[in-house]
Amino acid sequence: MNLNYIKKLKSKRNSVYIVKANNLINDEIAIFMEEDISDGDKIKSQYMIMKKYNKENIHRLKQEYENIKMMEDHSIPVPKIIMKTHDSLFLEYLQGKLIDELVEKQSLGNWIDRFALWMSRLHKITFKGNSLLKSDANLRNFIYVNDMVYGLDFEEMGYGDPRNDLADICFYILTNTPSFTRKKHLIMRQFLTSYENYSESKLKEMGKFLLHSRERAKIRRKKSRLTGNSQAIVKEE
Repeated sequence: MNLNYIKKLKSKRNSVYIVKANNLINDEIAIFMEEDISDGDKIKSQYMIMKKYNKENIHRLKQEYENIKMMEDHSIPVPKIIMKTHDSLFLEYLQGKLIDELVEKQSLGNWIDRFALWMSRLHKITFKGNSLLKSDANLRNFIYVNDMVYGLDFEEMGYGDPRNDLADICFYILTNTPSFTRKKHLIMRQFLTSYENYSESKLKEMGKFLLHSRERAKIRRKKSRLTGNSQAIVKEE
């Protein structure tokens, strides 16, 4: 397959690129796609996201592939899978604004309502009384495109109390630079109110879940520092 690497994107665990596929013909697509390709179909100069899994994370490829398919089955907006190889997923390239950027700009637009809608739809998928959770609810894992929010990165999904996801999102909103501003509190309250409307539920004890989210953030920071120190030692050696 003829690929041009356009840009490398930030990723902690894997190598993620915007790539351009030139003259990708139907036979090449059919090797990896589950869908039938009609005669004469051809993709020319298509931009895609290429997510190449590092060796230690290769087991997550199948997991993420199946999670994205599950999202599609429930009509939850996610990037379309274009193809899958033994170590990479090729995904639809979406042009929009990351939720992280909108929060940083303290935007009070319609994206907040759409974000709450996306989360409520996810949490309506249940198993044995527990809701499906995004788990990695970092605001960089959501993008606002044409008045719709799409989820990104589905390696760490699981089932549990939806307030864990919501508390993580609220924590990210409040602590995203500039932190704890009046507008950040407005964004958080609007998000939770919209979520309650869409989920037809009343959120209780969110303060307790926010404290748990803060503790999880401390653990993530500690792991990040340890990883950074270990990499520095290796370089020095």
